[in-house]
Amino acid sequence: MSESIVEKYVAIADSLREMHAAPKTQRDIAFENQSLQNRDELLYVDLCQTMNAGDVGRLEASFLPWIYLFVATGKHKYAAQMSQFWSNLLDVYPPDLSRIVRLNMLCNPTGKAGAFRGVDWLVERNNLYTKVYRNCHVIMETAFFLKNRTLGHTAPDATLLIEKLQAYLEETKVYTSTAGRSAHVIEDALITGLQLIQGKKISQQQDSDRDDEAPPEVTGDDLIA
Repeated sequence: MSESIVEKYVAIADSLREMHAAPKTQRDIAFENQSLQNRDELLYVDLCQTMNAGDVGRLEASFLPWIYLFVATGKHKYAAQMSQFWSNLLDVYPPDLSRIVRLNMLCNPTGKAGAFRGVDWLVERNNLYTKVYRNCHVIMETAFFLKNRTLGHTAPDATLLIEKLQAYLEETKVYTSTAGRSAHVIEDALITGLQLIQGKKISQQQDSDRDDEAPPEVTGDDLIA
């Protein structure tokens, strides 16, 4: 069932190609847009679950689509840093150093299953606890006898949110394919990022080829006015 849902409602290469190849009168742009959004959101969900589980190999395998997405959305510094970091892991660092880096990309402060976090998250959390805000927090807890009662909360009740979301989906029918329905076309960020990177590589290769060309030989006749 899960595979059928993905094939129908998530923009995978084959299904997206078929939708784009259909005549304009048979295309449903809104449905295509929703399929792209589902795919990109699932990439984020997969990344969160991967990090929570501490699966470094799966985390590293997710770098490429995120590099494409960052390039397509103008986040070039993120894309450049991820590309450089990944390139160093694969081709620059010695194997022992790469292994050490991989083993320290995530940490688990509590030791509980599914509780891995990025190391930068732990650093920022420690910084927060050293600031004045934390001291004020402790003072208020002590003054009002709230010790150990302000950090833990009950699970949120999402009943109302789900009802509103269900009503919205029923009204907009974004998950029902309707031939000829028009909407603003949302570009495929993965394809756009890939094309931008490939175009940049071709441009750099052409510049490199021109630089490698031997300069023309200058003779004395060329200098005669």
